Amino acid sequence: MYSFPSKFLRILQHFSPNDFKSFEEWLHSPWCNSNKNLPRLLAYLKPYYPDFSSSKLNKEKLFQQVLPKGKFSERRMNNLLSEAYLAAERFLVFQRLSEAPDNQEDLLVQEFQNRGLDEWFFKSATQRIETLEAKPVKDNGDHFALFTLHQRLYQHPNPESKVQEAHSWLEQMSTNLDLHYLQEKATLINEMIFRKRMYKEVSYDLATELRKWQQAAAGLQHPALELYRMRFAYTDQELLPQFLELKAAFMERFEALNEREQTTQLLSLLNDAKLLIKSGLLDITESLPLYQLGLSSGTILHQEKISTSTYMTILSASNTKGSFDFTAHFIDNYTHCLPAEARNDCAHWAKAHTAYWQKDLKACLAVLQAYQFEALQFQLIGRVLSTQAHFDLYLTDPSYLFYLLNFLDAFEKWLSRDKIWAKPNTAAFLRFVQVCRTLVRYHSDPEPNLLKLKKLLDNEDNIQALNWLRQKTSEVIDLKAKRPSSN
Repeated sequence: MYSFPSKFLRILQHFSPNDFKSFEEWLHSPWCNSNKNLPRLLAYLKPYYPDFSSSKLNKEKLFQQVLPKGKFSERRMNNLLSEAYLAAERFLVFQRLSEAPDNQEDLLVQEFQNRGLDEWFFKSATQRIETLEAKPVKDNGDHFALFTLHQRLYQHPNPESKVQEAHSWLEQMSTNLDLHYLQEKATLINEMIFRKRMYKEVSYDLATELRKWQQAAAGLQHPALELYRMRFAYTDQELLPQFLELKAAFMERFEALNEREQTTQLLSLLNDAKLLIKSGLLDITESLPLYQLGLSSGTILHQEKISTSTYMTILSASNTKGSFDFTAHFIDNYTHCLPAEARNDCAHWAKAHTAYWQKDLKACLAVLQAYQFEALQFQLIGRVLSTQAHFDLYLTDPSYLFYLLNFLDAFEKWLSRDKIWAKPNTAAFLRFVQVCRTLVRYHSDPEPNLLKLKKLLDNEDNIQALNWLRQKTSEVIDLKAKRPSSN
């Protein structure tokens, strides 16, 4: 934390070294800054960048360095810091504008019009329209920019030669405004649907919103609108086939979508996939192509960072599918993108998980037994993975039964410690342990009730590793079918 509360110091902390250097040059420019004290202030602060946490840094010393001839005044120092902060704000705006040539061109068109430079206005507006129309993929801002440019042309007191083009300008305004509105509106509706799904207490009049959107979108053809039509047609009865159809359409149209729509549609599909996987309707491997696309396009990376849950899901999908070359590539290239506090846990879990799916069960257990996970989340899923390895060893060698049952008992006792896990958070894992025990019992029973075994996982809506348990249930059924009856 910096030495004293100051918005100026706080904003400087978020400047990159290049930003800081450019800001120095900005303050030295008479056109940008007329206060000669601000460059001196920044020069004194520079050695303390970026933390500004030294005990040597305080307002009195700042005042002495910047205003050596004056008597210290808290109010005067605060005023100087406020002026410096406002200068930093103006610098950020200028910097952003200097890096946005499209915005510069739009503002220049407006300036030509406002200053009565009609010839230059018509020429620059026409060129800007041609540039935007030539873009193979337009973002929502492009449609709004086209609407604004045609609006300016239409509302300008045109010379006679321009009147004939007014009809086309009106049509262009209407089309681009529709496309801008419909994509923005669809994004909002999509978010409402997601929040209503996640938070049952929220209430939106989705039926009305969808009806208005569908009426406005009738007859308009656009890749993003087609995907939203498919998404908004979702029904609870046909979730899986609808998801698979939308996923295929999205992959086919990906390059025709602007960057924002790519992100929105991809994240929506990933959210759909998570719910379908959790419910057992979808195999986790079906999500891998979406995640691979998200990695290659950078969509699921935020400032070159990846969340722990996303990392684990991608690795689970890849290993479950048997794509071990991709797993190795993923670990090598994305582990460093994890939050620093999670990297060791993730790296060891990834190594153990990969060994498990490569059927090197002893190697999996060796990794888990040699490393103590720090985060409670990894302590939990590490025990789940260890259970899976013990269970698979038992299926191939009955002598592992003792180790498996002891581990299940220890896992259940660990879950029962209220100080670590609240009951709602442990229910799915306790159920996992219970089903594992039931499968052991069926496997050990010389005459199991196969009908009950087949229905073991029916109506399970809160259980860990549901797809894995289904796979093991099928294996136990197959093994019992091959084993000769005791009779």
